[in-house]
Amino acid sequence: MLQNKYLPAPHFSEIHRIAIQQPPDKVWPLVERLDFSGSKVIRFLFALRGMPAQMMNLDSLEKGGFKLLEAQQHELIIGLVGQFWKPSGNLQSFTPIEFVNYVKPGFTKATWSFTLSANKEISTLETETRIFCTDDHSRRLFKRYWFFIRPFSGLIRMEILKGIRTKSERQ
Repeated sequence: MLQNKYLPAPHFSEIHRIAIQQPPDKVWPLVERLDFSGSKVIRFLFALRGMPAQMMNLDSLEKGGFKLLEAQQHELIIGLVGQFWKPSGNLQSFTPIEFVNYVKPGFTKATWSFTLSANKEISTLETETRIFCTDDHSRRLFKRYWFFIRPFSGLIRMEILKGIRTKSERQ
């Protein structure tokens, strides 16, 4: 599992999953081309956070500070380093190797993975968010931030999963 490679011991984590009545070869291409621009809920929540409206797919997320850490068959993981409790997020630039070894005090590392598994014609798509704080101070600050943002973060994840399910089942 890529999560264990990039963020094996998180301080915070959350998993969301959805069953999709399609085989993996119909679902995974939609994950690889991740596009959630059709969700009014996500556009609204991104706007509240001050994130640009164009950050609605994997390519634009990378331009906004997220980094594709690794992709394998039916699994991909993106990462982000910053001080998320600050309005600007103070996002940091990094390579995948730098992400693993990043320990600068006062920062938080986050991963967001997608994993697809299947049983005959039913696929299960799971997304997991993990957070690691580099010190006690950042952990306290993030804990307060997470208390307020977690429900909305979860809503975004579920909206993305539902959107992928809807698109794949229309095919």
